Amino acid sequence: MTLINPKRQGLLATENLLPLFVLLALVLGGLNLLLTAVLGMATSQIARKPVPTLVQTIDGNSFTVKPIDNLDRTPESIRLFTRQAMTMVFTWNGVSQAQDATGTIQTTTDSGVKAGSNTVTTKAWQASFSLSEDFRGSFLEQVGALTPRSVFQGQAQSVFNIESLSEPLLIAPGFWDVTMVANLIIFDVKNPGGIAIPVNKVIRIQAVEPPSDPMEAEATAVQRAVYQVRSAGLQITDITEMTEAAR
Repeated sequence: MTLINPKRQGLLATENLLPLFVLLALVLGGLNLLLTAVLGMATSQIARKPVPTLVQTIDGNSFTVKPIDNLDRTPESIRLFTRQAMTMVFTWNGVSQAQDATGTIQTTTDSGVKAGSNTVTTKAWQASFSLSEDFRGSFLEQVGALTPRSVFQGQAQSVFNIESLSEPLLIAPGFWDVTMVANLIIFDVKNPGGIAIPVNKVIRIQAVEPPSDPMEAEATAVQRAVYQVRSAGLQITDITEMTEAAR
């Protein structure tokens, strides 16, 4: 007699399908567990690996770096930026000397840059880009009022002597106050020994995004100078008189 619906025989028999599914699930689960373990070990190794701190530029120079938040700056970098910016703004010399292609010393006179009704030296104007735009114009006018006209005739010059810079005081995220005690010493024909003008200020510093490095071959001298003073990722937003209590 022939059966109409004979049962499947062998591995694909109905009673064998459930164990096969269970076995397949166990195999896949084991593979998943193994993959998770491998990924966990790799992640752990990456987490334990020291953060790279050495950076090499395309010209072969190397320097170390430290990862910080975009609004954080080290006290050393804030004080260095403040010192350089203030020194550049208040150091005036209307005469410069440089060698030409033949090696001959050439003397040039700085005609200055207009700042409102006054005039500042070109280097002071370049250094003023370390200030925020809403503060730069008014401050340059004050610098121009202090700059003797004889500077642009090569008959006067100045030296900016910073006696002390305080540790930066954090007043808000990305903002610091630095107290500066300094003297602006002006030398001219009438005062060859120099006249000292006290410059005791509280300088407010803000963290900003550093500008993109201009292409060396395409950038002008002014563009390179502006980039240099802004490359620290800082700017000066205000300068006020230092109170007697802070001295």
